[in-house]
Amino acid sequence: MAQNRLQEAFKEPANLLSLASLGAISLATLNPLPILAGLVAEAAFLLFVPDTRWFMDRLDRRYDAEVTARRVRLRDQVWPDISSTRKVQFSRLEAVRGQVEEKKYETQKWYREMLRKLDYLLEKFLLFAAKEDSFAQYMQSVYEETHPIQAVPPRLSRNGEVIESKRTPKLNTDGEIKEMVGKIQKYYEGEIEEMRAELPGEENLHNQAILEKRVEVLERRQQNITRIGDTISNIRHQLSLIEDTFGLISDEVRTLSPEQVLADIDQVVSRADDFMESLREISPMDTMSQEPGAEKLFNS
Repeated sequence: MAQNRLQEAFKEPANLLSLASLGAISLATLNPLPILAGLVAEAAFLLFVPDTRWFMDRLDRRYDAEVTARRVRLRDQVWPDISSTRKVQFSRLEAVRGQVEEKKYETQKWYREMLRKLDYLLEKFLLFAAKEDSFAQYMQSVYEETHPIQAVPPRLSRNGEVIESKRTPKLNTDGEIKEMVGKIQKYYEGEIEEMRAELPGEENLHNQAILEKRVEVLERRQQNITRIGDTISNIRHQLSLIEDTFGLISDEVRTLSPEQVLADIDQVVSRADDFMESLREISPMDTMSQEPGAEKLFNS
């Protein structure tokens, strides 16, 4: 961490500008004294300034601004893809994050670490919410593929309101997810049974090979749809865990020791990281990695 502060101090705009100016003066006058004096001043600057409270506070404010800017970019990117319910939840979590800020703790290391981890979980909430919507839409598209909606004229209720005759089921609960997975699985099973029944009577070897391959493909789709259903359910529980954790930390920061607060939030951060890895295994083509240099923003 001290090495990072040293690097950041060296990269301070005023510091770089001073060195460049003294170097230019030495070059223009062919006199090495200005740059030598600058190097002596630079050594003193790097020796004392990085460890001052003023500079550490300056770095904290800078990192906070970078974290906020990253979250705004991510939010703008995924906002159109997440449900209105998740938008409300995320806004509430940001409000809770703001409520736990206490001026009396701002110079303490544990407090900065807690805020960074909350910021980290806010980003994970956005990423998980976007993946939830993506998987749910795909699940519903597969359902519509296997259960095409018939063109039936709408009916009217007694008060004249239109009643849709048939629509794709929603996926609001674990029970509804399991029900949709079961219906899709049943469709695939019926298709597989029909093709297996055709195989013994099929004399054309090419047709036999095609039927066997179709059976293999549908069996794999059965496996995939089960995995996708489980993933949607897991994402929703992970989102709920993050939401519950923000409430817990808001309570604990006022009543428990810093060690206990950090231990509780660390468990959720670890679970979020593990779950993110499992999502990458399911959809490796999706790039959900952090931007270059982002790790330092969450490292207090």
